[in-house]
Amino acid sequence: MTPALVACVLLAALPAVFAYAVPVARWVARARGRAAGVFLDDRTALAVGPRVDTVLLDRWGTVTTGQLRVVAVDPVEPDHERNLRWFAGALGHAAEDPVSQAIARLSSRGKLSQVEQHGSRGISGSVDRHPVRLGRPDWLGMAARDDAGVTLGVQVDSRPIGYITVADDVRPHAHEDVARLRADGVEPVLVSEDSERNTRGLAEACGIAQWYADRPADTRGALVDERRRTGHVVAVAGPSADREADLLLTDAADSTRGIRLADLDVGRVATALALTRSAARAATRSRRTGLGVGLLGVVLAATGVLAVPLAIGWAVLGCGLVTATAVGRAAT
Repeated sequence: MTPALVACVLLAALPAVFAYAVPVARWVARARGRAAGVFLDDRTALAVGPRVDTVLLDRWGTVTTGQLRVVAVDPVEPDHERNLRWFAGALGHAAEDPVSQAIARLSSRGKLSQVEQHGSRGISGSVDRHPVRLGRPDWLGMAARDDAGVTLGVQVDSRPIGYITVADDVRPHAHEDVARLRADGVEPVLVSEDSERNTRGLAEACGIAQWYADRPADTRGALVDERRRTGHVVAVAGPSADREADLLLTDAADSTRGIRLADLDVGRVATALALTRSAARAATRSRRTGLGVGLLGVVLAATGVLAVPLAIGWAVLGCGLVTATAVGRAAT
C-alpha cells in the first residue's frame, strides 16, 4: 500500500472518529444546565427539545412564584387599616388554602380560638377574644367588589372593617423570559384553573398571547392532544405535567423522564429548551466540520500534498477543531 493510499484511508476514517463530538456537545450542555438548575439527564429530552415549538405553562410556578400576594388593603374607614391587617392576617394562619396563606403574611398569628371553616364561603374564629370572619363579601353581607384577583371581606365584632384583595405573585422577569421563548421559536401558552378575567390579566402582564382559563390540571390532556394533532411538538411545564406531552419540564425530584428543573421559573424553562437547541446545533456543526475536514484531507492526500506523517497531524488537528466546534456551539 502506497503512502498516499495509507493517508487517504486514514483521513477517510475521520468522519467516523468525529462522531465522538456529539456526546461531547451533550456533556457540555448538561454541565451548563446543572449550573443553571436544569438537569438534562434524559437522552430523549435532548433529542425532542430542539423540535419543540409550543410550551404549555402552568399558572403555578412558571410565570408566577407559585404563591399569591396581597395587592390591596381597603379599610372601610382610614383608621381601620391596622386592625384590618391584624385581624385578617391572624385568622388567615388558621387556613391552608393559598388565599388565606397570602393574607396570613399581613400579621402574626395572635391568640386564635373557636376556628371554623365554612367551605368556599370563608373562615371564622376568635382573635384575641374578638369574633372575626374572613370570606366572600356576600357571605358577610358586604357589597360585592369587581377587583381583579380574589377579594375577601373582613368582619370584626360583627362589623365590616374592610376588604383585602389577593392576586398572583408574578415573577419580576416573566415578560422578558416569555419573549426569550418566542424569540427561540417556541410559542408560550398559559393554562390556568383560575377565572377567565384573572387568567387574561396574568397573560397580558407576561406578554402571552394565547391562554386557557378554567382548566384544572386533570383536564389539560385534551389541549396537548389538540396541539399535537395540528402538527405541533408540545412541551408542558408545570407541577403535574401531562404525560401525553412530547416533552415534560417538571420540578419533581423523582422525575426520570423529560427535563427536571430546580424550579418551574419560566426563565429556567427558556434556558432548558435553549440548551437542547444549542446541543443539537453543536452536534450538526461538528458532523459537518468533521466531514469537511476528512474529505479535504483525502483530496490533499490523494494529490500527494499530505504524506503519512502530515496526514496524522491533519487528523489530530481535525479532531481538535471538531471538539472545539462542539464545545463552543454547545456553550452558546
